[in-house]
Amino acid sequence: MKSHRKFVTLLLTLAIAAVPALQAQPAEGPNAAHERGPGGPGGGRPNLDRLAEELGLSAEQKAKLGPIMKHQQEQMQELRKDESLSQEQRRDKARALREENQKAMAAILTPEQAKKFAEMRERGPRGGGERPAKGEKKGEK
Repeated sequence: MKSHRKFVTLLLTLAIAAVPALQAQPAEGPNAAHERGPGGPGGGRPNLDRLAEELGLSAEQKAKLGPIMKHQQEQMQELRKDESLSQEQRRDKARALREENQKAMAAILTPEQAKKFAEMRERGPRGGGERPAKGEKKGEK
């Protein structure tokens, strides 16, 4: 009976010790790309395939937009790492980078696609509507 109690105690101790190590493991598998990363799940950035589908992009447009979007992603990652800037400076610079890249992207689109792209940006990354005020839950006023 004593050895059984020691075994159970040892097993529980090992299980408790393993919890922090398991929680620290990076996400793997098919859903790893959808786990929280910079900007939240999915990154909060427009996906080239989604843009191509929603805007009806040609292969040529898609080939031109891909590097612009990749460059924006790299610029934003560098900006997040820049600890010399205050949060407000970082936010202002991020806004300027987004605007600059959106203008470059809009220049590649047809007028009809550019209009739809602007509407998509207004809706936001999750497709939309108004956000609740700080401290309120959706549907509350």
